[in-house]
Amino acid sequence: MSAHRARRAAAAVTLVLVTAALALTAGCADDDGAGHGGRQRSGATASAAPGQPPADGKDGKDGNGEDHSRERGADDEDAPKVPRSRLTPATGSFTAEQKDYLTGRVPEGMEPAAVLEAGETACARIRTTAEVSEKDAISALAAGEIDQAEPAIEHLCPQFAPLLKAAGPK
Repeated sequence: MSAHRARRAAAAVTLVLVTAALALTAGCADDDGAGHGGRQRSGATASAAPGQPPADGKDGKDGNGEDHSRERGADDEDAPKVPRSRLTPATGSFTAEQKDYLTGRVPEGMEPAAVLEAGETACARIRTTAEVSEKDAISALAAGEIDQAEPAIEHLCPQFAPLLKAAGPK
């Protein structure tokens, strides 16, 4: 198989996987419990008693008022981050570019590889979209449709910097 065919086959597989992941998450509930045909999820309460915080954990607290948001790895900009010197994967090592991407992004208690995967996914989405249509890739970047695109392009896939520049500032 030629190198061109191999790349196209890999791109097709990546596109299928990304599409499948999007399809699987399309039915996920939004913050108000809807997303299941407009019905609330079973076990969810319609509302809290007046003057009481919701007991569903959306505020980072359980029904007893105890704060568990840090334990769940809540996305909090003020959460302590793992210092660069402690950014190590379970096996192997990170490249300098990967460490640059991860620096200041990995909350304490979270696996750095999970954060890196988000950046790599952003690069893969940009790559597959750009292979089909650079115009669509620029539009997706401009609309902010690709999570973590800017830092991923800066550190992990700088070949897409011209597309980000064409998308303009946010």
